[in-house]
Amino acid sequence: MMRVTNHAAGPRLVWPKGARAPRLLLPGESVVLMLPERPDPCLAAWEAAGEVRVEEEPDPGTPKPRPDRRGRERPPSGGEA
Repeated sequence: MMRVTNHAAGPRLVWPKGARAPRLLLPGESVVLMLPERPDPCLAAWEAAGEVRVEEEPDPGTPKPRPDRRGRERPPSGGEA
C-alpha cells in the first residue's frame, strides 16, 4: 500500500490496482492505494516533477505521535488562574 499525495495545481487521475475505474485525486488530497508491482510511468513522471508524492503507508501497528494540543495553555497545578 502506498500513500499518494497530489501537490499539482490541478487534479490527477490514478488507477488503483484491481479497480474498475480511475480515481480523481484533487489538489492537496492524499489517498492510500494498492499500486501495480511495475512502476507506473505517469506517477514516476509526476513524482520527478514534484507534482505528486508517493510514500509507503506506515504499518497500522505503529503508534502515531500525539498531535500538538490546540487551544489555550492550561496553567500548572496550583498556579495562577
